[in-house]
Amino acid sequence: MRNTLILAAGLVLFAAEGRADPNDAAARLEAAGGSMSWSYTPKGRSERFGHAEALALAPPIYVRDQAVDYAHYKDMSNGRIRTSRLVDKRPGSTDVYLQVPVLHGMVTLWQVLRFSDVHRAADGTETITGTLVRGNVHAAEMTLTIRPAGAGRSIVAVDMMLEPGFAAPQSMVDAELRDAARSAVRALAAHAEQKYVASLPRAQDGTLENRVAESH
Repeated sequence: MRNTLILAAGLVLFAAEGRADPNDAAARLEAAGGSMSWSYTPKGRSERFGHAEALALAPPIYVRDQAVDYAHYKDMSNGRIRTSRLVDKRPGSTDVYLQVPVLHGMVTLWQVLRFSDVHRAADGTETITGTLVRGNVHAAEMTLTIRPAGAGRSIVAVDMMLEPGFAAPQSMVDAELRDAARSAVRALAAHAEQKYVASLPRAQDGTLENRVAESH
């Protein structure tokens, strides 16, 4: 019940403001166990998106490094992506080929998404959006958003939209997109945290120096 109320509060803030205060959002994510996900239809659009957010105990630069490591999306997908590779890179964009098995592996969806370069807003928010170039799907889109959330912390969000090239119940597509988005943010946060911890200075005995461990 408590988690349901937390999720409802998060949805209200998301719908009303589009982007909640990072400190408030971090507190909600902590109370929800570190991540949240839901389905929604953006204002002015008709497509359904899966949305997920996770709290990363790492600065935004470490999350960004994972977010733009497109060739290794497969390794961070927990088995959801069969293949991920770069197919083209130009000033301002990167094309990424993704192959995703669905329906217990009976159908394979493939798509080439064109990811924009990182857009940085004045408040420190970073956004990367991938849009469909070609594939055996009707439509696809993915946006990654990274926000600072205090010293050594970030909030990473993923919004996913996919319309397969075959008839499927919307409820099933919604569930797949929510789960995929949540898996993505958890993986991005976990890999960023590992890289961040590995970069911290350590004492001679291998433990983190007190001044660093206490500040994070």
